[in-house]
Amino acid sequence: MAYSTSTMRLMGGVPGQQLFLYRTADLLSTTVASGYFDDAYDHYNLSTGDIIIVVYAFGGTQKLISLVATNTSGTITTTKMDLA
Repeated sequence: MAYSTSTMRLMGGVPGQQLFLYRTADLLSTTVASGYFDDAYDHYNLSTGDIIIVVYAFGGTQKLISLVATNTSGTITTTKMDLA
């Protein structure tokens, strides 16, 4: 599958400090792949430093992960956040 704007919600903030909730049936490996959130740049001005809380594998054994976005000329990569 691919990113879907219909399951992405902006919770608040300004670019570089925005918080999003996202739900997908995709596997984690798909969701964290470089470019997965590229369309979110167009829809939400997704910027470096924005945080995406993802519920993935929706419809199966759901799991939760937090990602930090990096925007390099419109290509979005993400890094898993470690909670200390």
